[in-house]
Amino acid sequence: MNDRQLFREVVCHLLMGAALGTVFALALLALDARHLLEIIQRGTAPTTTLVVLVFGVAMYFGFGAAIAGFHFVIMDDRADRGR
Repeated sequence: MNDRQLFREVVCHLLMGAALGTVFALALLALDARHLLEIIQRGTAPTTTLVVLVFGVAMYFGFGAAIAGFHFVIMDDRADRGR
């Protein structure tokens, strides 16, 4: 596997993880888990706080998925070379 294919695979995993993280953060807000949305709305900058929260969770999930995806791709490539 060349570098371009590896990069494409890692970016794909990053985007999938970020999408799942966004869904998770929005679900937390929609379900108002532990009154999170209520606390954010009472703050001084609720829009900024919402954006930072959703973006932060999305990137946290995305980076985790990218690292795991990188590991999976490298291990799969090694297994293919061993055959």
